Amino acid sequence: MIVYRKAEISDFEAIHRLNYETFVEEIPQHPPNPERRLVDRFHEENTYWIGEVDGEVVAMCALRGKRPFSLEQKGVRIPDGNWLEIRLLAVTKPYRRNRSFAGLMRAVIDDATERDVDGIVISGTTREQVLYHRFGFVPFADPIGPDEARYVPMMLTRSAFYESKSASILRPKSLLAGPVECSDRVRERLSMQPRPHRSNETGRVLEAVQRKLAERIGLPHVYTLLGSGTVANDAVAARLDGHGLIFNAGEFGERLIDHARRVGLSFDVVAVDQEGQWDISQLERIAPDWVWTVHCETSLGILINLAPLHTWQGVVAIDAISAVGTFVYDYSFADYVTFSSGKALRNAPGLAFVAMKHPAIATPHTARYLDLSLYQPIAFTQSEPLLSAMAIALDELKEDEVVSHSVKMNTLLNALQENGLSVDVCPAQSPGIITIPVPCELSSVELGRQLSYQGYLVQYESDYLKQANVIQVSTMGWTTPRMMRDVGAYIAQWIQQKTATAESDGSLILESLGVPNDESFVRGVSN
Repeated sequence: MIVYRKAEISDFEAIHRLNYETFVEEIPQHPPNPERRLVDRFHEENTYWIGEVDGEVVAMCALRGKRPFSLEQKGVRIPDGNWLEIRLLAVTKPYRRNRSFAGLMRAVIDDATERDVDGIVISGTTREQVLYHRFGFVPFADPIGPDEARYVPMMLTRSAFYESKSASILRPKSLLAGPVECSDRVRERLSMQPRPHRSNETGRVLEAVQRKLAERIGLPHVYTLLGSGTVANDAVAARLDGHGLIFNAGEFGERLIDHARRVGLSFDVVAVDQEGQWDISQLERIAPDWVWTVHCETSLGILINLAPLHTWQGVVAIDAISAVGTFVYDYSFADYVTFSSGKALRNAPGLAFVAMKHPAIATPHTARYLDLSLYQPIAFTQSEPLLSAMAIALDELKEDEVVSHSVKMNTLLNALQENGLSVDVCPAQSPGIITIPVPCELSSVELGRQLSYQGYLVQYESDYLKQANVIQVSTMGWTTPRMMRDVGAYIAQWIQQKTATAESDGSLILESLGVPNDESFVRGVSN
């Protein structure tokens, strides 16, 4: 298991020795010395990134932002702009032709992005030009150096990287609850020129999408807004009347409370426990005109028990944004159900849906955009590419794909357990997203970043997740059991490695994630 991080002082000796092995013994750029260590002449100005396996430095590179760069000192003119220079790129032989280079590149690109530079420059070995080109590097000057250590000055801009052939390899796969990993067909459709949203063809696409969604939800009327699930919930809040009851299990229950407060609704709040259960007697005692709840409390990864509402006679509003598409559920008992395009429906974010039991009646005293009676079928500017991509995503979302969420969630849980990490799972666990606590002495942010370097995006950056010191892994989008197995293994191994003590039995199983066979290795970058 490789961990990528910025080097500390205690790593410098290992860095000097890897520097010697690469740029003296393998690439004869410097004369040998009996100490077999090479201290870079810019050592005090370098920021080193390293890849570490079980305490051993197996990969490294240096970032330097101080001008003049080493290339400039060799007479090379750097293009105008704010640049960083990558130097001393090296990977030990046992870790070549695997994800070591890719992980190091992700870490460096993240670092460069945080510094808000235009791009990075390197001296790329002539023998590895094909690989550099794959990652978007382009030459900007003639080759330099002697024949035995020939280098080409190259640059990589931010835009060039994301347009390069290897961007799809280096881009971490999304295991987020949104935006999710979309299919190739959906991405292709999103890239096309938009048709007029008032055209007959767009109207037909919209009607087909809403018909399929109505069948999936179990409610006959679906209204499509341009925006996120938040605007769909705003539209519901504008239609509720009288005294209500909101179920609250966490962050997203709190958001429903905020929706209701902003429009001046009268309501009580009933707490939901961490197994999705609530006191039914509260419903009978308060006898509200309406009930509003999320189905999946995303912050906890649990499903709230809706069964008692199936036969309740009042108005029922369900925020099913993180539930629709992760399992089959009949919402025909509800009056309002909200959901969106960018989660388990496997489209890009941008479409918000309100499914209703009855046709929308006019609400002239609310904001015009929230008056769903105007959507007949298109009231305002709509995104035809999003609608057409939604039609493709719904065609792809077969029932076996919906059922696969449970399979993938079980694969993740098994991988965690098989690698020594037991996670408490309640019967209300959502098949679409799970919350994994990180031991209090460790950092969920650090684990989230390591997973991104390994090629997987998980949820860890929201304030409520940081405060709870947890990460979340979602099965939504085009995810696979292999992704879940690899991520589960890495999470468990990382936590065990970080918490291992001298008294441990040393039985940690440290295996790398699956390795694409076509990833090559860069021998080194000129120093």
